[in-house]
Amino acid sequence: MKFKNMNLPNKLTTMRMILVPVMIVLFVLHLIYLETSFCDVAIYNDLTVLNIVMTVVFLLASITDYLDGHIARKRKIVSDYGKMMDPLADKLLVNTTMMAMMVCNMYQRGFIWMSVIAISLSIITIARDIFIDALRMQSLKKNVVVPANIYGKIKTATLMPGIVFLLLGGTHYIIYLIGLILVTIGGIFAIISGIKYFMNLKQYIGD
Repeated sequence: MKFKNMNLPNKLTTMRMILVPVMIVLFVLHLIYLETSFCDVAIYNDLTVLNIVMTVVFLLASITDYLDGHIARKRKIVSDYGKMMDPLADKLLVNTTMMAMMVCNMYQRGFIWMSVIAISLSIITIARDIFIDALRMQSLKKNVVVPANIYGKIKTATLMPGIVFLLLGGTHYIIYLIGLILVTIGGIFAIISGIKYFMNLKQYIGD
């Protein structure tokens, strides 16, 4: 499917996927700064210009997630591409950012126990998504496309703002704590949605 021939919601979903490698490049530059204090400018403690840029890019990508769903519902646009790629784009964005933050947390000072919790939640969420994707691929063999459930949407709605707070947290305890609480809630709903997906798709698991 060519980009110019896509409907607007699918274009927004594709744009969100394109922003993922942009986030990776920004995190690599941030790691270089943490190691060498080169190619970035500190604003306050560990909060840098790159932190702000990463947060803005992540927010833009998150906004496209809201817009594509809103436009699709308003215009009653339904497509198999949207059903499959919209949750996949969310997973790529959230999981890539969370994995990158896991690496950055190894270089950040302070909040050790909070960082351990954040890393553990990241691993749980990523493992859940891998498991669900395997179930989805198996169900596709039966030509069954399963859209995101409400628990998965709540997971995304809490993880995304939680990640924003973590990106901006630096060494600020309160901001980091708010992000950790939101990510924890997202992790809980990730587990619940994973169980619901399994119950709905278990009949499509092959021998």
